[in-house]
Amino acid sequence: MAKLQVIYLKQPKADPFWDEVITSLITERHNVRIYDPTQPVAAQFADVDAVVDMGGASATQETVDAARQARLWQIVSVGYDFFDMDMLRRAGIPVCHCPGQTSSLGLAEAAVMFMLMIVHRYNESQEALRRGEVHVPMGEELEGKVIGLIGFGASGQELARLARPLGLRLMVIEPLDIDPAMVDEYQLEFVGKPEDVDRVFAEADFVSLHLPLSPQTRGIVSAVKIALMKPTASLINTARGDLVDQEALYQALLDDRIAGIGTDVHAGVHPQPDHPVYEHPNFYTLPHIAGTTKGTVRRRAEVCLENLDRLAAGEDLKYRADS
Repeated sequence: MAKLQVIYLKQPKADPFWDEVITSLITERHNVRIYDPTQPVAAQFADVDAVVDMGGASATQETVDAARQARLWQIVSVGYDFFDMDMLRRAGIPVCHCPGQTSSLGLAEAAVMFMLMIVHRYNESQEALRRGEVHVPMGEELEGKVIGLIGFGASGQELARLARPLGLRLMVIEPLDIDPAMVDEYQLEFVGKPEDVDRVFAEADFVSLHLPLSPQTRGIVSAVKIALMKPTASLINTARGDLVDQEALYQALLDDRIAGIGTDVHAGVHPQPDHPVYEHPNFYTLPHIAGTTKGTVRRRAEVCLENLDRLAAGEDLKYRADS
């Protein structure tokens, strides 16, 4: 198998573990150089066969124009809503991403963590500890509660797998048909299509989002949907922040119209730590790290290497995102 000439586009401020694992794995079989944005662009892309793009921010018109001879632009992420796909299509460069199962375990574990923190009132318990108190606050349990999964792809299925031993009951909204064997395996109590989503918002104790962000799904969790939720219900989001009308969601918690929020994602890209909701005892958030575990890094690096090997061998690429 011939060695490819690969250029790796780093993501500013990402954990160095990403760069170490990805470049070391690819270097075992291909030639890799690190893109330096402070140096002339054209010379760095002159002989490149493939681009491995860590974050998407470096996919500018200038870099794409310089890489027109490349036969693969591999994105090291699952979602590509931040990515100008049309720019790559116009350049005729095939674009691939990483499949959902590369990060599904971390996302599902974070969703379980948020639910446990909400029912056991973790923030309030920490305040009690600082006051030197014991036996307060009184929490609840997950056993018997209903979780509504909006989307049943890789992360939704992984969360279902983790939820069953905790005694959670499962409702699912999924536009694609679900295999009856999977319904039995996960003991799904309700399986509906998108037109049935109001029922899930109205009945579930936890609504958990597992959708990609697209023009069709942006803002899909509107103020109207949030108003359907029970005052004892919570929303869990480890997918994309812009799936939700964030201000409506935050206000619902501040007004005690819902019980809690557990989110790893935010409107746009960045958190809003000055927002009053961040002081609410049942608001739990992470800085978009649920899907970036060391296991995720290794799995995505392996996907990148597999596609590079397929390109070198003249085989079809996997996980095309531009079709």
